[in-house]
Amino acid sequence: MEPAIGAFGIGLALAGAPGPVQAVLMGEAVRGGVARGFRALAGVHVTFGALLVALALGLSVSPPHGDFLRALRIAGGILLLVLAGDGMRTAAAPAARRTRRRSLPAGLRGSLAILLNPGGWLFLAAVASPLLATATHRGGVGGALVAATALVAGAAVGDAGVVVVGGLGIRRAGERVVPWVRRGLALVLAVAGVWLIVAGTT
Repeated sequence: MEPAIGAFGIGLALAGAPGPVQAVLMGEAVRGGVARGFRALAGVHVTFGALLVALALGLSVSPPHGDFLRALRIAGGILLLVLAGDGMRTAAAPAARRTRRRSLPAGLRGSLAILLNPGGWLFLAAVASPLLATATHRGGVGGALVAATALVAGAAVGDAGVVVVGGLGIRRAGERVVPWVRRGLALVLAVAGVWLIVAGTT
């Protein structure tokens, strides 16, 4: 039981640390409301959960390094720049045109925000893997799966707060405020994207 409680707390802390995933969730919620934000959240945590289940079942993950880390940083940076550009374009568009615009589905955006996040892979290797190994030692594979579920649940609860703030709080501020918030979120994604690309190419 202790590993599961600890895992839930770690998940909450993970969601509470601002990063690209939280910026993507906030952006999707501000863009399309709580429903779109929760679709992005589902993409994030279904992907995160699948990776944790693989760890619980014995998959070994080492911290990314070398060419793989560089490629991951560049790919993640490009994704963030694409999302930032989309956010900038749609921030200035009328609401009706925004809803008709074709773009990546929110769930896919959430999934890619996990898969192309170097920090996420580092967390899996440095934090989640030892935690689940401890849970396996104490309660077998079943104990590890319970801990993995608790970790996802904690992170999902924290990230749900981000979605609610974006979809019910900021989004309701009105058409004068929302475009500026969207531009600010796009700028955060762009800065993070440029930083990842620079880190991956130097």
